[in-house]
Order: sequence, then structure tokens, then C-alpha cells
Amino acid sequence: MNETYEKLAEAIELGEEDEARDLARQALEEGHDPADIVKTAMSEGVKRAGKRFNEGEFFLPELMLTGEAMKAGLGVVMPVILEQLDGAAAESKGKIMMGTVEGDVHDIGKNICLAMLQAQGFEVIDLGVDNDQDWIIHQVKELQPDILGLGSYMTTTMINIPPAFERLREEGLAGSMKLLCGGVAVNRRWAMDVAKADGYAEDAWEFVDLAHEILGLEQEGEGDIGYGPDGDRVRVR
Repeated sequence: MNETYEKLAEAIELGEEDEARDLARQALEEGHDPADIVKTAMSEGVKRAGKRFNEGEFFLPELMLTGEAMKAGLGVVMPVILEQLDGAAAESKGKIMMGTVEGDVHDIGKNICLAMLQAQGFEVIDLGVDNDQDWIIHQVKELQPDILGLGSYMTTTMINIPPAFERLREEGLAGSMKLLCGGVAVNRRWAMDVAKADGYAEDAWEFVDLAHEILGLEQEGEGDIGYGPDGDRVRVR
């Protein structure tokens, strides 16, 4: 990463709200692509904080500061991203519901995903945070999304994803609806092998790609999506 990116990632990791806001603005002024600022620098700071939490170096107060720093940076960058995307569509591409599972109150990754999806013309439903199985089931029955995405920031809450997916299937709610998961605590192998998800996204941009793929939609000029030798999703131009 370049120097500004590295400083921005560190500011978010350490929860330095004013510094994150200033550095996000500086990155834009230097001519960096706003989406890349979020993806490469800001998301990296969140991932580092999540790793330190899972290793016992950070605790909830530190994570809350990281979240506030990320929000400060997003407040600078996201308006530019949404303006560039100009995602207004005549009709919805599909309905996507997202939320974090019971016990998890971290919403930064979810909020980025929802903003990007909405800008791309999807109808989005924000379940918020700390959703227990009963509420998820109720909302799915009521709103009937095409895709449900559940996320976890902490290893202590990721265990709530598999039983939620299992119950949705048991109640016959996952026939046409696809079940996706993601978040700092989750990786591709766990998502597919343990949670039995229909798909996994590492970040908001991959989630947008995956949503298009699942619903049979095309993204002009973006290229097809495939898998590399390490299992990561890659674009095939």
C-alpha cells in the first residue's frame, strides 16, 4: 500500500476518527479511486482490528472505536462512490436482505454492502445487528428476499450462522432464496463446508458480483467471474 493508504488503515485500526476522516479526504485529493480507498485501505484497517480482537489483543471498546473511525472515513468516500455508480434503476434487479447474527453488533461491512447493492439497482433490506433465528425467520417469511446474507465479525458469533441456515431450510424457506455469508470472522471454506452457504463474499465488491451471478444478471464491461487456483474469485476478462 502507498503511504496514505497505510496511514488510513492504521487510523481505522486504532480507532482514530478525525485522522481517518482527514486521510480519506487526502486519498481522494491525491486522485485515488474512491472504491479502492475503501477496499484496499479502509477495509484493511477493519480486518486488522478484527484479527486483534479474535487474538485477544482488542476488546469491545477498541472495536467500537474502529467502527466509528470507519464510519468517519466512509462519510467522506461513500458519497463519491455512489455518485460515480449512479445506480438508479427503472426497476429492482432483485431483493437482498442482510444482517448480522445474534450476539454480533458490528455493522460496518454490512452497511458498505447494502450501499453498494442499492447503488447497483438492487432493493435492499437492512435487518440491522444482533438478529436471532426467530426474527430472521419472521422477516424472511414477511419480505421474501431473493438473497439473504448473514454476517459475523467475531468468532464467538459465527457459530450462529449454520443453525440459522439449517432452520431456514427445515422450514422450507430456502428453496428459491439463496443463503450467503461473510464478515471478518468467516472464510470461504468455513462458509461452504460448515455453514453450507450457497455462496461467500469476502467484501462488498465481491458480494455485488455474486448477487449478479446468482440472479443471472450481467454487469457490462466487468468480465466473467471464475475461480483461481487458490479458490479465490477472479475476473476473467
